[in-house]
Amino acid sequence: MKKSFSWFHLMCAALLPLGARAATVDVDIKLVSADALEVSFTLPEHCTALAFLKDERGGQEIRAAWQKQNDCALPEGDQLKSAGACTARFRVPATMQKISGYPGSFPAPGGMYVHSSNYALADSCGPVTYRYHAADIVMDGHRYHDVATAPAATGGDTPAMLMLAPQANASLDYFDPRLSAATVAQIREVADGTIAYLSKQLPLAVVNRPVIAAIAASEPGGPNVGGDAGNILRLTLFNWPQATGPEENAKLTLLVSHEFSHRFQLRDAVDVYPDARLVNEGGAEFLRWLTSVQQGWLTRPEAAAQLDKALAECMLYTEGKSWRALTPRQIGSQRLEYLCGLPAYVYSLAARQGSGSALSRFDSFYHQLRQGRVPDFPQALECGDTANCKALVLPALLSSGATMEQQWNDLLPKTGLATLRPPSQALRDRMVLRAVVKLMADDCAGRSGTTETPQGIILDGMKVCKSIHQDSYATSIEGHPVFGDAAAGPAMTSACQTRHEVSFGLKDGGKLTVPCQSPYQFHTAFYAIDIDKALARLMRE
Repeated sequence: MKKSFSWFHLMCAALLPLGARAATVDVDIKLVSADALEVSFTLPEHCTALAFLKDERGGQEIRAAWQKQNDCALPEGDQLKSAGACTARFRVPATMQKISGYPGSFPAPGGMYVHSSNYALADSCGPVTYRYHAADIVMDGHRYHDVATAPAATGGDTPAMLMLAPQANASLDYFDPRLSAATVAQIREVADGTIAYLSKQLPLAVVNRPVIAAIAASEPGGPNVGGDAGNILRLTLFNWPQATGPEENAKLTLLVSHEFSHRFQLRDAVDVYPDARLVNEGGAEFLRWLTSVQQGWLTRPEAAAQLDKALAECMLYTEGKSWRALTPRQIGSQRLEYLCGLPAYVYSLAARQGSGSALSRFDSFYHQLRQGRVPDFPQALECGDTANCKALVLPALLSSGATMEQQWNDLLPKTGLATLRPPSQALRDRMVLRAVVKLMADDCAGRSGTTETPQGIILDGMKVCKSIHQDSYATSIEGHPVFGDAAAGPAMTSACQTRHEVSFGLKDGGKLTVPCQSPYQFHTAFYAIDIDKALARLMRE
């Protein structure tokens, strides 16, 4: 039976048309101007529907901006529908908007950062080949001219930097000419320092330095940062001043060290874990935090303040839910994989049992993943190879039992590493922002949209709102500055309890009054880490 089955399939294959047996799909991504790509899909005969790998709402929103250039094919839902045997062409405008995953056409002076995942297709019609076209192409650690074919193994997951003119620089790194020399120097220092330190501390890791693409951009609000940690490491500096201060320098150091720390992890290998986002992002936060202390980019008090802030916001933003009760959307929208991930790594590794430093446990965990094993995450970090050891911290935090806040309140006193203290003004400001978000959600059928600025909060006007019908830039609450005033929170609570409304003073001189039925519950104390004791425990062998 086995032999006749094989011959049957061979005979059927011989009867197929040659084109059907040799069908391939070509995806060509061409830089045509400073503000647009032309993306073409060459489809074989009989290939009438191909699935996009970036699917659902995010993928569909991305493709909604594509402009059809001919009648070969059209994106419908999560598929590219076509009559087949033609080349579909689309104009893809440059955009700084990151809707889902890696951005697909992020503009930079003289060129564009692109990522093939935004154009990736399933291989149901045959192998898919991805090609980039531009005068100058940096991809997969090399420079090309005119055309470059992405590696077959990573074709649909390949970043590239496309330039309109050939580049004379020996370095593959791209630095936006609008960035100051001091900013470029800081990026280089932190990137090289992170790689050097972690390469020594994590000897089992296999690391290739990524290409840097540092791009200046604008968005509402003050200076801010963003990025992606692919083979081309995109660093975006929003509203970046030529002369930076301590706050901007701290943000830049955090961004660069975090993104370079990702190089010591395996993003795809941890996808098998239910808490993959926390494992990945929390791990990168832990590496950059510890590296920054050891390299002198963070003082110990600064490191303690960062950790305490992350823990406090983790407790605030989980909002009375256990970790398992949170949806991926809730976790992502509040960045809980970062905020809860950093303290989860720090406290669990500081409380680890047995010998070996915290970083050696981290190194061993990823070494096992590289060998194709799937170690238990809490057990690997807290116990390692220690016999008769049971992980305690991570299983409790990442459980479906008590709320995240209750778990922290139960665990932290047992560690001897943290004590309760009154909130800092920065945390009071966080709670004011959360109170505004709650007020807005109550007014807007559960929806909210806010942008924090140095002067206050911009509230997005929405049709579903009862009171907030247009964008409103609030600079005061009940006569107090939105941020930096310890009385703002109590004033909100008092107004809600006595008048059942909260009054905002607007930047344009106007006033906005929003109904309030139940006040936000402000916390009176948060945990502060004993940084010297914690670092000593993390570094002990």
